[in-house]
Amino acid sequence: MTLTSRPTQASAATSVSSAEFVHFQRTPLARALQGALICLSLGFALGVDGRPVLAQEPGRPVPAVESGSYSIPSGPLDAAVLRFAREAGINLTYDAALLQGRHSPGLSGRYEAEAGLAALLAGSGIEAQARAGGGYALRPIRQMGRGNTQMLDAVTVQGVADGTTDGTGSYTATGPSRTATGLEMTLRETPQSVTVMTRQRMDDFKLETLADVMEQTPGVTVTRQNDMATFNVRGSKVNLQTDGNRRYSNGWGWNSHIVHSFDDMAEIDRIEVLKGSSGLINGDGAYGATVNLIRKRPTREFQASVTAGAGSWDTYRADADVSGPLNADASLRGRLVAARRDAKTFNGKDTDSSMVYGTLEYDLTPDTVLSAGLTWREREVRGAGGTTPIQGFDGKGNAVPLMPRDFNIGADWAGYRQNSLNAFARLEHRFANGWTGKLQVAHEGIQTPNMRIGSLRYAVPVTAQYGLYKDIKSRDQSVMFDLQGPFELFGQEHQLLFGVGASRHRTTLLRSSQPDEVLNGVDFSQGGSIVPQPADNQNYSDDYFSNDRWYAYTAGRFSLADPVKLIVGARVTDYRQKDVTDVGWYNYDLHEKAVVTPYAGLVIDVAQDVSVYASYASIFQAQSAKDIDDRTLDPEEGITYEVGAKGEFFDRRLNASASYFWMRTDNTAEVAGMNVRGEEYYTAVSGAIRKGYELELSGEVARGWQVQGSYVQNSSDLNSASTTPKHQFKLGTTYQFGESSLRGLTVGAATRWQSAISVQRGTAELRQEAYWLLDLMARYQVNDRLSIHANLNNALDKKYFAGVTNFNAQGLFYTWGAPRSINVSMRYEF
Repeated sequence: MTLTSRPTQASAATSVSSAEFVHFQRTPLARALQGALICLSLGFALGVDGRPVLAQEPGRPVPAVESGSYSIPSGPLDAAVLRFAREAGINLTYDAALLQGRHSPGLSGRYEAEAGLAALLAGSGIEAQARAGGGYALRPIRQMGRGNTQMLDAVTVQGVADGTTDGTGSYTATGPSRTATGLEMTLRETPQSVTVMTRQRMDDFKLETLADVMEQTPGVTVTRQNDMATFNVRGSKVNLQTDGNRRYSNGWGWNSHIVHSFDDMAEIDRIEVLKGSSGLINGDGAYGATVNLIRKRPTREFQASVTAGAGSWDTYRADADVSGPLNADASLRGRLVAARRDAKTFNGKDTDSSMVYGTLEYDLTPDTVLSAGLTWREREVRGAGGTTPIQGFDGKGNAVPLMPRDFNIGADWAGYRQNSLNAFARLEHRFANGWTGKLQVAHEGIQTPNMRIGSLRYAVPVTAQYGLYKDIKSRDQSVMFDLQGPFELFGQEHQLLFGVGASRHRTTLLRSSQPDEVLNGVDFSQGGSIVPQPADNQNYSDDYFSNDRWYAYTAGRFSLADPVKLIVGARVTDYRQKDVTDVGWYNYDLHEKAVVTPYAGLVIDVAQDVSVYASYASIFQAQSAKDIDDRTLDPEEGITYEVGAKGEFFDRRLNASASYFWMRTDNTAEVAGMNVRGEEYYTAVSGAIRKGYELELSGEVARGWQVQGSYVQNSSDLNSASTTPKHQFKLGTTYQFGESSLRGLTVGAATRWQSAISVQRGTAELRQEAYWLLDLMARYQVNDRLSIHANLNNALDKKYFAGVTNFNAQGLFYTWGAPRSINVSMRYEF
């Protein structure tokens, strides 16, 4: 075994195979001394001039490990590269001055040597080139001149260490994710189904709002109920997070259709969807999935782009994204994203929105990063109809003639203007022992000063309903801290995580009690334009809704053997919900203390690129449903089991998975009928079963060919399952032409198929048969700066229901899906 000497100031380049070496006898004592000396020499090398040199025996290169697991924190690039070379066993040659003052995002997960180097060097302006004699040499990336319009070959960025997808051009994520357990693990290392909608996937198919993205996300069912969009996975609702901070999303219907679902996604880097229950990261809540929106972060290199486009129904949109360093050494970085959209819907509603996102990152020290940012949004909707769709059958089971797709039950005068401001801050520190700590705080305020809902409710007789609200104010606040890092036990390296946090939600509003109004002498088919505007002299109730959580959790990833990893953890949550209204049915005061939600998962590497896994996750959800005697049902509790296999192929450019899930819940609320006040009451179902399987593929299947697709089967013994398709298939794909007469052209298609859905009341049934939808896209790269885009949605102009609803005594209702539309845009990159 040998050690390198510390490089002198005179040495212009550092080579791990050509420095001075000291030889030791291969005795046990020599080996022990050698280990100590390696540590000392590395410490001196880092401490004196910051130019470390990897230990290596002269004339005998260490063979590179084909694939290994790494946990290298973000920090100075020279230290990160040194550690990686030592752990991977590779020869590395570089100019020591080249790495000075540069930063690495770190590395977590399993990587091959070349992919690992690419991830460590991401954004540094440096690349690794394989040498003919073995090993790698580091060199600056050669840039094209500004005046050069030569087309670039398709480039796939692999192994981005912080999970960033912006700029990778990929339909899959190669970096780590914390959405499932809080621990940083790749998709293959995670013992649950996780889908990632990357920035490229969203850009290619113009998925501009959260609802747009969810409609093309594998395994997610989006149900439209007039102005409201709800998300369903595995037969249950979803939780919503941003950068891991929980956001309140499952409130009253008015809250669900004006908050979050139609937010613009311009500032989002990727959306990670964890399928199944998430007791470890959420404690209580919906158990269909957790949707985690990950924001874009500032870059160390300057980049900027502007996009402008126009489309069907007088749709106009423009956005800009500028990012880069704000000082000479890039220790201060910033990013600014802005978007503006003015549009009408296919049924005549006006929907305008604006968004501005700004964020800063500052390296307080080489190991400490402080981040902060703001997102401001404004959205205005005119012609809103609220959450009541079009009536298809009345309460007696009589059919109502089908209305055309452009039929709007909303009144011309109805609508709202909403403003929101989301502020966040994050402090991250990397300790010398490889541990990291992160403190996050977030505050979001949403204000809707005046929301007026007027719509047609019944066809026979024609009846108008009203919803008048004032001073709607929602507040989401959260704080969370976690500490995680490696430790060694029994000759293996393991990972531990500890975290604590709290979240609070408050909504206050004034609500009128304007009764329904029968409109005599008019025709239902005239639409919402016939709904008269009520006088603004109503009596308003003072409503208050609150939700509080306090929690602590821990998780560990234990290496039982090189190919076997055990993940275990638990969360303890205190929960309180308090709602106060003048409607007796909606007054709640729910308390739950010290609720424990355990978690366990096992991952076994059965081949270099393939793992099998099994996981157990717990379910707990306090609920406000009441029985016929006005008693609140006990919290819903249960378990989720999942088994499956995952693979990474083509140097991790392609991810594939197959999974089977089985969920059992007790105290699941099902509508049982109507009480004497005409309100729905519920019964608690014990032993409710949901089960099914999922197949998913995402990434690059051949050079220039990106694919994301899935097939999902859901089964349930609940009556409400008829509104969730039992079978679902989604596929989005693009192909970028290379060396040919079509060079610069990218074409693609996204198709969605689902089986039938329906609702029933007595002998009446409102049914949507199985149907296909097809979207098409094309992009032409005029030069390395300018591109032209075209998107055709619902290309075959399929006529379908985007949602069907059973309102019991009120009847059965439907919402039309959007007809064919086209959008063209231009993008310029600076």
